Amino acid sequence: MFPKRKQAPLYLLTGLIIGLAIGLLVGYRIFPVQFFDITPVSLHEDFQQDYLTAVGLAYHADKDMGRAYSRISQMMSPVSIDTLRTMNLRMEEDADNKPYFEQIRSFINELQAYMNNTGKR
Repeated sequence: MFPKRKQAPLYLLTGLIIGLAIGLLVGYRIFPVQFFDITPVSLHEDFQQDYLTAVGLAYHADKDMGRAYSRISQMMSPVSIDTLRTMNLRMEEDADNKPYFEQIRSFINELQAYMNNTGKR
């Protein structure tokens, strides 16, 4: 007679599937990851461009350069006009940001003048 082949216990596969399901439920629904005290410096480069756009548009709305400088300095310290200009040029390639390109360019020029007048470098 031929010897019987051993089959893998079905309970191991079942336990793995149930454990994975419970782990995903706990990780995504019950105790999801929450971020606190995140600063703009930790943003990905694409999101930093979005942040620059938001700060530039807010500046054009309220003309408060001190506040705008403070917001930009949260993203980069020290504030680098060359980096901001590079970000603005990359934004021009994106069709979503193209309408704001001139406003952001104007904001960066005014920010540079503000930094030169106040001695902030």
